[in-house]
Amino acid sequence: MRKVFLALAIVVVFHASDLAAQCAVRLPALVDGVEANLAALEDLSADFVQFQEDALNRTHREEGHLYLRRPRMMRWEYRTPEERLFVVDGDTMYSYAPADRQARRDSVGESFDDRVPILFLLGRSDLEGEFSDYTSESDVQVPGACGMRMTPRRESEVEEVLLEVDPSTFDIRRMRLRFFDDSITDFVFEAIRTNRGLDEELFDFVAPPGVPLVDGL
Repeated sequence: MRKVFLALAIVVVFHASDLAAQCAVRLPALVDGVEANLAALEDLSADFVQFQEDALNRTHREEGHLYLRRPRMMRWEYRTPEERLFVVDGDTMYSYAPADRQARRDSVGESFDDRVPILFLLGRSDLEGEFSDYTSESDVQVPGACGMRMTPRRESEVEEVLLEVDPSTFDIRRMRLRFFDDSITDFVFEAIRTNRGLDEELFDFVAPPGVPLVDGL
């Protein structure tokens, strides 16, 4: 039995190595595939797990469901560890957590993409123009995914972006952003559905009765 397990382990190792080698060879095609996928993206919904790590290595994990829609609309429904809602209607972003007993809003500014990392790529279909220093990453967390690292060309709080991509669909299964202050924001996506015609009203925020709306996030 031990020999069987050893043989299986060797097969898994060689399979992982072979996949990493294929991903490295296919890096230009992978970039082109992700670029084409983003260009065709009109809307998206997915379950997500979000990890955050600050410069002191303190970590925080949240889970929920995400909706995206062009242009620059999104709705985050956080479910654990506490319920909260984050909505962007294109011009204004809103945040509400029942525990706070108030909702907040702020305008969408030029730094919006850096403060809301998942939209860092939405609308950026010209990856070659937006990023440089593409390298293949073999140490991936999502099984079967191809990893690639890249650096933003424009001045940004983001130092490096790591994507783990499904090589058959070019869906982004994981996105990890490392910031210049050494903090990290990491998203893993499951049950991805694209271009299903999400209603624009989904991104309208209405504060619950009796809940004040305060300016400034």
